[in-house]
Amino acid sequence: MKIRYVAVIMLLVGILSIMACQTKEVTSAKVYIQQDNWEKAIEQLENAIKLYPNDVEAHYLLGEGYANQGNWDGMNQMFKKSLELSPQFDQQIKSTREKYWVTTFNSGVNRINGKDLDGAIEKFQTCILIDSQKIGAYRNLAIALTQKQQFDEAKSMYQKALEIEPENVEVIQALAALYFDSKEYNKVVELENKALELDPTNTDPIANLALAYDFLGEKQLARETYEKALAMNPDDADLLFNLARLHYLNGEYEKAIELFGKVISSKPDDFDANVNVGNAFLSMADNLRKVLVEKENNGQEVTPDEKDKLVSFYNQSIPYLEKAIAIKGDSVNIWNNLGIAYIQIGNKEKGEECFKKAEELQNK
Repeated sequence: MKIRYVAVIMLLVGILSIMACQTKEVTSAKVYIQQDNWEKAIEQLENAIKLYPNDVEAHYLLGEGYANQGNWDGMNQMFKKSLELSPQFDQQIKSTREKYWVTTFNSGVNRINGKDLDGAIEKFQTCILIDSQKIGAYRNLAIALTQKQQFDEAKSMYQKALEIEPENVEVIQALAALYFDSKEYNKVVELENKALELDPTNTDPIANLALAYDFLGEKQLARETYEKALAMNPDDADLLFNLARLHYLNGEYEKAIELFGKVISSKPDDFDANVNVGNAFLSMADNLRKVLVEKENNGQEVTPDEKDKLVSFYNQSIPYLEKAIAIKGDSVNIWNNLGIAYIQIGNKEKGEECFKKAEELQNK
């Protein structure tokens, strides 16, 4: 019994000792906090840190009070000081930041969805004040700034996000997209190469990298990059289209037709792919026609097979140009090209109908 008695006495002494360590200002502040009277609590806590500058709890609670009032700078200062003195309230501080950050972030998202961009920007900026190490606010702030066409400011937000998470591929690509829009292709190459180092199986950076090389005039690098991407994802219609486009621009029409054909196989109503196949056959016909004209000018005979081949190119262009017009029939150039194809295969009536339609569209 004596042992138990001593233990109880020791426990009571411990409790009294803990209570004795709490200043009257902090005790009063806690009473006010229970009453949800934060203004009075803040007054007491501000007195507490003046009198007791090393009071860990007083700094922590004052940070909570400032947070309740939306004084984020004050909150940060108090939380920082509390943690410098002791990690005792580390978890509570993290929880408080998370609570206010999530509430404010969700409010910002709602404002973006409601097209209130200024309100969204204000909320995401507040999120950054609450917790500067969470990149979600930077990313969404960048999105809102982009929608307001404040592109330099948006880039700055993505760059700050990357300072926190330098290996975040989504942020890298979002920043690369902004540089692409501003025609800073060297920056795009730098960022997309970094994205590929981090995620070699991701085809999006490869496609963007190839486009950047393309716009920089690095056609061979662009082609190699597309081919690398297609080796990983051979059915990607966008990659196929872009590689076909490179072959088309380089005058490699047969290869372009083959690749555009694969796009059309998966997307029969792809307007651009149909137009490009039709135009590729016309370009092949035009090149052959020039060769045959030169042969005739040099006194050489053009063979029936050569004439048939020329007509076949025009014939093969027609279904693709017809398909393109069925998808989108307001292009003067397509109607003109279709008219040329019909005239060259001997269908004068159809050709003149196409030319008439082109003229009507041009005069609208």
